[in-house]
Amino acid sequence: MKQIIFSILIIIGLSNCQKEQITLNGMANETFFLQEKGSAMPISVVGNVASKKMIILLHGGPGGVGLFYRDEFFEENAEKEFAMVYYDQRLSGSSQGNSSSNDIKLFKSDLLKIIQLLKVRYGSDTKFYLMGHSWGGFVAPYFLQDIENQKLVSGWIQVAGAHNYRMTDSLTREKLISQGKIEIAANRNADKWQPIVDKLSAKPFDGSDDIHAELDKYSSAVEAYMSEITPPAKFSTVKTVIKNRISGSSALVNGLISGTLKDVDGQAFAIPISENLYKIKTPTLLLFGKYDFVCPTGLSDDIKAKIGSTDVKETVFQKSGHSPMYNEPVLFWNTLIDWVKAH
Repeated sequence: MKQIIFSILIIIGLSNCQKEQITLNGMANETFFLQEKGSAMPISVVGNVASKKMIILLHGGPGGVGLFYRDEFFEENAEKEFAMVYYDQRLSGSSQGNSSSNDIKLFKSDLLKIIQLLKVRYGSDTKFYLMGHSWGGFVAPYFLQDIENQKLVSGWIQVAGAHNYRMTDSLTREKLISQGKIEIAANRNADKWQPIVDKLSAKPFDGSDDIHAELDKYSSAVEAYMSEITPPAKFSTVKTVIKNRISGSSALVNGLISGTLKDVDGQAFAIPISENLYKIKTPTLLLFGKYDFVCPTGLSDDIKAKIGSTDVKETVFQKSGHSPMYNEPVLFWNTLIDWVKAH
């Protein structure tokens, strides 16, 4: 589910220093670091801390950038109602540290320390909601399958998340082939779809991870061929970097060690999140795009069938791909905000 592109990392070669501050009432906009087991991870708390509700964004990748998600809809919707917590996971974005600290279990223990740190800074009565997108949708249930961790979280928001890597690859392959045949028959971008269908059809899926990167490439590309998907607003990397004061020197280094993140991806294949969904009793909101090829809606079906929580709501966005928060932002945020208010 890797989203970072090396050319983007070149653009964000900027640096930034921030003065320590803690806002306990009103609107916050502050950044601090968690130093944990060889990594220093930047954490930005932006929005309405007086609400005593914080949505922790678990970015995609592995290797994404938390603040890259922050557009005008995050500002005008989520941050006015709650406090958003944007952080860069180890080996990702602007985080700093040892590239050898790639044990996937650290991503879970890091999140625990971040919640503990936020409780100390902003109050033990603060409620936390995990919003995992793509790879972040693996980290969230990986964290929540531990019963003690669930006690710290008031809600799980799964946005096109990849909780089961092998299932994700299988569903992606099936969706690419089936939708590709529909598009070819209708003579819509047939010249682009045919090579994908031919290549994937020629080799049965055996559950291994050797096709993972190829599926990722295809599933990201085909969204541009689907007229059913509402295009997102234009994204300016430079504007986003400057506005959110993203430090790019570490991001450049992390981009150069992307092979380390492939090791993390590989470890995810061996972790049976689906088998442990019954342990998760946390209220859950499932938000998926109908035309998501990266993380198809079958993943949402798997969660609904196996999760231990009795409080589960699902919304499938009919004009969205892998990022419904950008394809249908008004409906997305209305759905999410109403749910968090109710929990």
